[in-house]
Amino acid sequence: MTLITLPILLLLGGFVLQLLFARMLTPVGKGVLATAAVFASFLATLPLVPAGMAGIAMEAPLLPVWDGPFSLALHIDGLGILFMLMGTGIGAAILLFSVRYMEHEEQGTTRFYAIMLVFIAGLLLLASAADMLGAYMAWEVIGLCSYSLVGFWYRQRAATDGARKVLVITHLAGYGFLIGLVLVYSRAGTLVWTDPAVGSAFTSGVAALFIVAAMAKSVMFPLHTWIPEAMNAPTPVSALLHSACYVKAGVYLIARMYVIGDGQWQAALEVPLLAVGCVTILVGVIFAMAQTDLKRLLAFHTVSQLGYIVVGLALGTDLGLAAGLFYCLSHALFKGTLFMCAGAIQHATGTRDLRELGGLATAMPGTAKVWIVAAASIAGVPLTNGFVAKWLLFGAALDKGLVVVVLVGWIGSILTAFSFLKATVNAFYGVPSKALLGKHIHEASPSMLTGMGSMAGLCLLFGLAPQLLMVPVVAPAVRSLGFDWAVQMSWLGILTDRGSIAMTVGGAVVLASAMLGLLVYRLAQAPAPGLVSVYSGGEPLPAGDRPGAVDFAEMAEHAFHPVYSLDPDPAYLRIWRSLTRVAGAAQTAAGAVLEDRPLLAIGLVAVAALAGVWLV
Repeated sequence: MTLITLPILLLLGGFVLQLLFARMLTPVGKGVLATAAVFASFLATLPLVPAGMAGIAMEAPLLPVWDGPFSLALHIDGLGILFMLMGTGIGAAILLFSVRYMEHEEQGTTRFYAIMLVFIAGLLLLASAADMLGAYMAWEVIGLCSYSLVGFWYRQRAATDGARKVLVITHLAGYGFLIGLVLVYSRAGTLVWTDPAVGSAFTSGVAALFIVAAMAKSVMFPLHTWIPEAMNAPTPVSALLHSACYVKAGVYLIARMYVIGDGQWQAALEVPLLAVGCVTILVGVIFAMAQTDLKRLLAFHTVSQLGYIVVGLALGTDLGLAAGLFYCLSHALFKGTLFMCAGAIQHATGTRDLRELGGLATAMPGTAKVWIVAAASIAGVPLTNGFVAKWLLFGAALDKGLVVVVLVGWIGSILTAFSFLKATVNAFYGVPSKALLGKHIHEASPSMLTGMGSMAGLCLLFGLAPQLLMVPVVAPAVRSLGFDWAVQMSWLGILTDRGSIAMTVGGAVVLASAMLGLLVYRLAQAPAPGLVSVYSGGEPLPAGDRPGAVDFAEMAEHAFHPVYSLDPDPAYLRIWRSLTRVAGAAQTAAGAVLEDRPLLAIGLVAVAALAGVWLV
């Protein structure tokens, strides 16, 4: 056992202990054990950071006597450390939240925590695999874990349907990864990421196959339609899946491709990848605006936010990659926090329907404060890490003269702010809905508040001092991909190495935004002399009525009707039903013909095998 393998071994050790002590531990005990294993893995990852900052890539063979050209080994550089820190750090906070969230689950907690540990270990294996084969194996482990966790409540039809949809879309697209690595091996005779032979065999066509696999995993349009169906999983699963371990696998794959052949594929695929990222930004946020289910709203915002990250990676510059990777970490923090807040709301009220919520800030003040911080971050409000991430991304796009990208990102940020304003007001303010009357609504438990509050605190910390994350984690990841960038970042995300004008303008914008935010805060604290009327276009509202989630969703559906009509999901469902009918008919026909003729079946199989050998 070495320092490199320790983080993964700790997670797998926790998995084994979950199985060994399943009958002895209570659900709370199992949660504590799982949290301790992930936190220990996070602590074991921290000693790798100095090596990443020094530009040292660490290697550890897992099977040194492996027979043949393939080798199972770990290769950890700056990019791998970034994803390992993200998986273990975010995972520890989410599992801490899970301790009380899952304590009343009557059965399945051993399965839940065991698979969650393997889920996180799969991300670590993906981030540290030395070659494409090891990465693909980890890729499929992550997919199987996601399938099992989304279908955790397998007695519910919605959960099993959602799990099946997740598996089908992401697994079928994942064959692009498999076909691509087979093509690379057939040309290069090796699959090691950094081998020069792989660089010469890695054509833009192979890169396109990899990107198709990444698009499905990272919910890029039009392969994003599985993600709202995954909301039938327990909230900790949704939080981990959306923030760190699943949708970020595709991000990792796109970033890792830059080590191959000095990233020459980027010149051919930059425009298509930028186009996909920009469309994904708008489609995700527009669909989010029409949601009244809190978790589905967050799911579509994951689609939109992943579009920002992919745009940063597609730019192919040092600042673009830094912006994309910083955004990746920032998204993990604020999106994991938002999902945990949604889980706390559902845990306390029994619903996540915005039409049945309201006034929760009084009963759940801690959850409300954490939610507001994370919502401000995803909207890009200054003094949060979300603002710094967008600031860096827009700066990188302007460096390349891509004003359209900035405009798309700006529109997406505005719509995101509107969407979360709607969700915040309908969930936490106003009067409670009739559905909540007579219910005892309780604040989240201390462990749940600690889990989501710690991540919200980091959203503020890395918004005020992003260099604390950029210098030791993000910059080494950028340099490990072959880019030479000496980070010179000041407080609030101002890049001091981009010229005095940029620094002056940046500082002025941040200061003005902070002053505006302070003014709004002061005005919000001022007591109103009486009931405040709501402008309704001249039509009086009924007594006690107010614009709600349905009104907002209907306005969005009316305004963006052409976008909703382009939803690819109905087409996918028609294809799936057609394939199911064809498969059923083929099974019936084959059974009728071959059931009483075993020699014919054997002959057909032999002919197929011979044809395959001849083609190869």
